[in-house]
Amino acid sequence: MFNDYDEKILSIIEEVFPKNSKVKYSILGGMTNKNYLLNINNEKYVLRLPGAMTSHLISRNNEMNNSILMSQYGFNVETVYFNPDSGIKITKFLNGGTNLTHDNIIQLDYLSLVAMNLFKLHNCNAKFDNNFNVFDTFYHYFDLLKDKNKFFYFNSNIKDIYNFFVKLSNKHELYQVTCPCHNDLVPENILINKNKLFFIDWEYSGMNTPLFDIAAFFLESRLSIDKQKYFMLHYDPNLNFEKSHAEILIHQFTQDVLWFLWTLIKEENNESFEDYATIRINRSYKIMNELINNEFI
Repeated sequence: MFNDYDEKILSIIEEVFPKNSKVKYSILGGMTNKNYLLNINNEKYVLRLPGAMTSHLISRNNEMNNSILMSQYGFNVETVYFNPDSGIKITKFLNGGTNLTHDNIIQLDYLSLVAMNLFKLHNCNAKFDNNFNVFDTFYHYFDLLKDKNKFFYFNSNIKDIYNFFVKLSNKHELYQVTCPCHNDLVPENILINKNKLFFIDWEYSGMNTPLFDIAAFFLESRLSIDKQKYFMLHYDPNLNFEKSHAEILIHQFTQDVLWFLWTLIKEENNESFEDYATIRINRSYKIMNELINNEFI
């Protein structure tokens, strides 16, 4: 018996692929959206159905343009179908590809491969039409949150965290250097296929400062300081880790605050993320204190 999602998937398949195609599909998961593995006439694809509020959280036009551009530059997998109005996207599935995870990302050969490819991305001549600024994005998201008390009364540290975030928003020197950035470098958004690396899911992409991407990768991959130093050595030997560390921490603080707010909005629209918001905001408080205690700010 079909449910609403089954009917939606089949209608999309009928629109995109030849009639009378042999169809199989299964759910893959995902945080922002629902992803499905399609098998169409023995060819595999990934279908993305947008999650709650994503049309307000994400510019699908920017995502579409950036995704296609990055496919042309070889940083993204092939995009087969993209509807910027609905946010529905279909990409080619990489047979034999390896999704990076928190378990395998610490392997040195993977770290060096990510570092070298991220450096190539940041130094290519591609230009996105949009910028990604964490503070502008935060204030946009804040407008979307219906019950502001869910933010300001989440815990006893919120006032200090918010004030520190606002203080950082005046440090314009953090965004002097801009380049094409992914801005959501969780391990699961990195695929390796036959020693070729792909960054996928360009929903939050835009021109940004390169250390924002590096900071996100370190934070989301939970890398030790030694692994971070190894990564930086392969990203750019001329980039001093110790001199960059404070800026990396600043970006990680702002990222945790932003994605904490993102989670509140999603949960306000009937999606559950368990203790994800708590983990984010508690870690931001820890990073804030590290920045203050070491007089980085």
